[in-house]
Amino acid sequence: MFFRGGYGMPLLLAAWIFVAMPATAAPLRFMAVELAPYGVNDGQAGKRGLIVDIDAAIAARSGVAIVDSVRPIVRVMKSLESGTADCAVFLRTTWSKARFIAVAKIYDSFASIVVSRKGLPIARISDLHGRLLALPRGSYVDFEITTDPEIKRHFTNGYSQSARMLKAGRVDAIAGTALSIYHNLAELQMRQRDLGSIFTFDRKPIWLQCTRKPDLEKSITRLRRAANALRAEGVFRQLRESYVPAGFK
Repeated sequence: MFFRGGYGMPLLLAAWIFVAMPATAAPLRFMAVELAPYGVNDGQAGKRGLIVDIDAAIAARSGVAIVDSVRPIVRVMKSLESGTADCAVFLRTTWSKARFIAVAKIYDSFASIVVSRKGLPIARISDLHGRLLALPRGSYVDFEITTDPEIKRHFTNGYSQSARMLKAGRVDAIAGTALSIYHNLAELQMRQRDLGSIFTFDRKPIWLQCTRKPDLEKSITRLRRAANALRAEGVFRQLRESYVPAGFK
């Protein structure tokens, strides 16, 4: 497995970033969404999250110096829009297409899933009719899981609360991005065998995206070349697999 034996390699990559460019070159300002396991501020043993590891790998391969910060998603988007941040890895949507440069695709798709309690099969959205679904507050606006009037919903403060409610049997199912759900269930010592169904209801591509600034053109070319090479080599895939808990592989 890539980076086998721990997460020391991303730290070495990050350290190399700052000597790869001349001292006079201002580092690009990268941001990662503060959502485990994509970006965390309290990671142990240097583990700062999948997106931070991806940023470090791209910077190291391209020789473009970066500084990376982990912030809530609203802060990340506002910083990119205002130009106080330069680049980030996140979902490619209609909204982002109109505002940012699509530098390089990182993943063809990232899954959003519904996970049900043990004994409850879920194969389609309609199987949730009459059931109580927990999902993070403010997520999946305009999706069927939030608009279908036949689904009962409980909006939580985040994935941790959703996972705890599922384990306690207080809800029939939870919804969210696959890696975040797996991470939080694993934190509660739960495994796939402890659950009912895992149903994928949405997939979207993940891209490295940067603000539209003329002075970034040369750096963006280098970032694109590096990211495309890493993706072709399977580095991003292996990084993602390293964040899937053992009980969900």
